[in-house]
Amino acid sequence: MAQEKQVLELTGQLEANSTDNKATAHILLQRAQVYEFLDEISKATEDVQTALKRDPQVKAEAAELLSRFSTHKESQQPSTSAATTEEDPRVASFQKHLANLEKSEDVSSIRHFVSSSDFVLVLTACGTPDTPPRIKSLAFMILTRLFNPQGDIKSYPMTYIIEQCAACFSHCMDQGKNETKLLAYRTLTALFQTSMTVGSAILCQEGTVEEMMDVVEFETVPVQLAIAEVLTIASSDKTCRKQIMKYAVDWLVKMAGQSKTEPQLKAAAGTALTKLRAQADLPTDDDASATTASSVTEATPTLEDAMRKMNLTNDTLIDSLKDIIKSKSSDASLVLNAVEGLAYACLKPDVKASLGDDEEFLKCLSTLTISTARQDTASSNPLLFGIGTILVNLTMYRPVMDDHQKQMKKLRDLANAKQRQAAGAPAQQQEEKDDPREDDKAVEERIKRAVQQGAAMALMVLSKNSSVNIRAVAAQTYLNLVTPQATRGQLLQQGIVKGLLPLSRDTNSGILASQALAKLAITTDPRIAFVGDTILDLVRPFLALCKDTAQLRQFEGLMALTNLASVDDRVRQLIEHADGMSVFENLQLSNNDMVQRAATEMVCNMTFCDPVFERYSDPSKSQNRIRLLMILSDHEDPATRRAASGALAILANSPGTCEMILKVDKCYERMVRWLSLEETVDVQHRGIEVLRCLVEHKGKPVVDEFVKLDADKMLMALVKQCQVQQVRSAAMEVLKMFVQNGVQLKA
Repeated sequence: MAQEKQVLELTGQLEANSTDNKATAHILLQRAQVYEFLDEISKATEDVQTALKRDPQVKAEAAELLSRFSTHKESQQPSTSAATTEEDPRVASFQKHLANLEKSEDVSSIRHFVSSSDFVLVLTACGTPDTPPRIKSLAFMILTRLFNPQGDIKSYPMTYIIEQCAACFSHCMDQGKNETKLLAYRTLTALFQTSMTVGSAILCQEGTVEEMMDVVEFETVPVQLAIAEVLTIASSDKTCRKQIMKYAVDWLVKMAGQSKTEPQLKAAAGTALTKLRAQADLPTDDDASATTASSVTEATPTLEDAMRKMNLTNDTLIDSLKDIIKSKSSDASLVLNAVEGLAYACLKPDVKASLGDDEEFLKCLSTLTISTARQDTASSNPLLFGIGTILVNLTMYRPVMDDHQKQMKKLRDLANAKQRQAAGAPAQQQEEKDDPREDDKAVEERIKRAVQQGAAMALMVLSKNSSVNIRAVAAQTYLNLVTPQATRGQLLQQGIVKGLLPLSRDTNSGILASQALAKLAITTDPRIAFVGDTILDLVRPFLALCKDTAQLRQFEGLMALTNLASVDDRVRQLIEHADGMSVFENLQLSNNDMVQRAATEMVCNMTFCDPVFERYSDPSKSQNRIRLLMILSDHEDPATRRAASGALAILANSPGTCEMILKVDKCYERMVRWLSLEETVDVQHRGIEVLRCLVEHKGKPVVDEFVKLDADKMLMALVKQCQVQQVRSAAMEVLKMFVQNGVQLKA
């Protein structure tokens, strides 16, 4: 187990640093956290206490750990918290209101509810940190349902609901107490989480952000932190972003840039800034609009100027967030802010390179995923989603564009260049080039490091999460990781299939997981890669790939199934029962040569399945199928010719197939071409086998037709010149059959 190995490594480090008190204390605290993960709390506590004796300066960190261990112990004991929660009158009340909202969206009843004290209780439950999870969950469900009407939106009292929420916010702020301000800002954050529209409407009221920032310097640190978190979540909204850029950006830069800033506040401010930077670079819906273009151009210099005044660069901002992850802090809020900030920032090539090249960061990120999943707290899913987002962005390849998309990009780049030229941009900025840090080689290097630092273990955790979004990022990251062939063996050793198989059955992320499995199945021996009956579980996911509209997925699904079917007849039977043949036959008509070839290879493979052989040999059912195989055996692609002629060689052992072959137009001319000296050896061999079957089943009339087209001379040429003994022997056998049917061979 990875954690047990880590304990051994840390123990070795302790022995090597036994005379250095500071180093020993630091290693002991690290080992204590590993012991905590292993549920060995007594050993963890002992390590912390020993660390304190060796170096009293670790007192603050030790106190945090001991407090956490104590909470962990209490959580393992039988608790009455569930009973206490059920006794809370809010449970019954909130359930009643939620049920009413689910049943009906009557305007008068909704107006009555949002103007009542019960609605204030719902808002308070969302904004109070120590609200029991069950009650907070119900409160969030009520707000989500309230802010997302299902019926007639025109008559829905959304404006009135927003007014009541705004009135509650203002009431708390007007009291001027730290507790009520905290409640106001935390509730506003909750409103943003349930509805960006409602949160934005409240924050963007005239004077709200301006008044908030006028007094922010005089607020307590907890209130400042609550303000920073509101600004962070609001940065995703375009209207809020304008207000933040106008009034709050200087304070955010100051908090992120000062070394004395409280760590949680510094991380929250850094997250807000990374989101502002990322959002400023994103295209808007109305890019063509001059107004939007000017607002973006004005916003970015303001942010850059503010950062420059504080000597705060993007690199130092990212490094400070990375350091929080590498510090393995036990402060959940601090870590969550750091992860969220990096998740937004890592869309940029320079940040991808910074994170992807940092092996210590990648290792800590994987460890954080595992420990977070074990804690299963209210903040677990946002944190896991943020980690998943970082991993998927670091390992994502540049999208492959088709010809139409390439042409559109050229036109878009040309238009952008003209706009920059008109705006007086320097010549070197007038042409955007693809960043080399986004090239496949750079991505593959990041993938290699991520795999080495435990990304597969992190994805195993994410793949088991109940959140659809988390499973989706896990599936995409898995697909990214298996794309380079060099990583596939290592990933298989790490048990990647266990994480991918359940995901392949997922409604939303199944197609991505299936594609990742297909890549593994194409390049490795299925008997080694997929233990036991796992190979049978892959048939349906791979058939789903074949049915997808994307031609790459069709191709990979076909190739993977061909590999599976070639090693296990049970796979062929499953494919037949799942009506896979109709899928392959449709793909034989694809306009993509690679898909057409792979589908034909799959059909050839499936002819070894008895029901398929019988169906294809029945003249009343398969004349068109045989005609298609004959046409494809004349294809310009050698691999397609080989697959089609291979299928015909197997099927020709049936008299029924021989009848159908002879009904195909220009059948003899097609078959004689298989015997050409310029043809590949594989096609020559298959062609000879078809001739042998036809002569065996149809006799002299067939021989006479072949002789008219000099098939006998071509067979003799193969006997003399072909370098493959098997082909020469097969040609000699057919020549003997020709002689038996009255043909006189001439040297």
